[in-house]
Amino acid sequence: MSKNVNNISLVSLLKFALRHIYILLLSGVIFAVAAFSYCKFAAVPRYSASGSILVTNGSIINNAQTSSDTSSTTSKSVSYTDINASLQLADTINDILNTNDIYKELSNEDGNRYTYSNLKSRCSVRRRSTDSLFIDITFSASTPEEALRLANKFLNLTPDYVKNYIPSANAAIATQPDRAAKTYPRTSFYTLAAALIGIILAFAVIFIISLVNDSIKSEEDITEKYDITLLGNVPDFANAKTKEYSAYKKGGYSNAKY
Repeated sequence: MSKNVNNISLVSLLKFALRHIYILLLSGVIFAVAAFSYCKFAAVPRYSASGSILVTNGSIINNAQTSSDTSSTTSKSVSYTDINASLQLADTINDILNTNDIYKELSNEDGNRYTYSNLKSRCSVRRRSTDSLFIDITFSASTPEEALRLANKFLNLTPDYVKNYIPSANAAIATQPDRAAKTYPRTSFYTLAAALIGIILAFAVIFIISLVNDSIKSEEDITEKYDITLLGNVPDFANAKTKEYSAYKKGGYSNAKY
């Protein structure tokens, strides 16, 4: 017997997939339907509303208000010195807005509908970038109306809350959300991903089974597994006689097929 080659190429994998295309598609459909059903009927939806605040130190605001009385040299001083100070201040205010106290205050103003820890888990406070004066605030909830309400309440608290910590700092509301976007579940994405996973899993299972099974079922199994040339095949006379005898017993010799 010739040596088993077991060369696996992309072409052989594609041929293998085409031979089992209906099983692969069925598995993909089953996984897709399961994911779609979960997204539509079982998953609790989540909506997010985002706004932002602009952080500056007091000297920028004061100098801006009296810009008509200052020279261009003073304007440069504001640009380089005070903006740099504001950039450093933004990190501090970002940390302040991640402390527990502001969420306790939000809980009190909201009639204690949620605990402060629950509100904190719903909120994301993140500086936009290291060279930005903007801090983005996002609230999530099970309905778009609730996400909007919580986000706007938090934004409205921010200016006074920051002033209590750092009197010279200014935190102004830059953008307030007017709508909330659905963030979970992403039905289309999850359905397509589940279909792809189903096809891959089915292919992997069938391929592993075929590797473990060494029996020869067709001429292609010989040419693909062994480095030999197939010249022809020999009929199985023993099975042919058995089939002929069975046909003779069932319907008479005239019904036997050759």
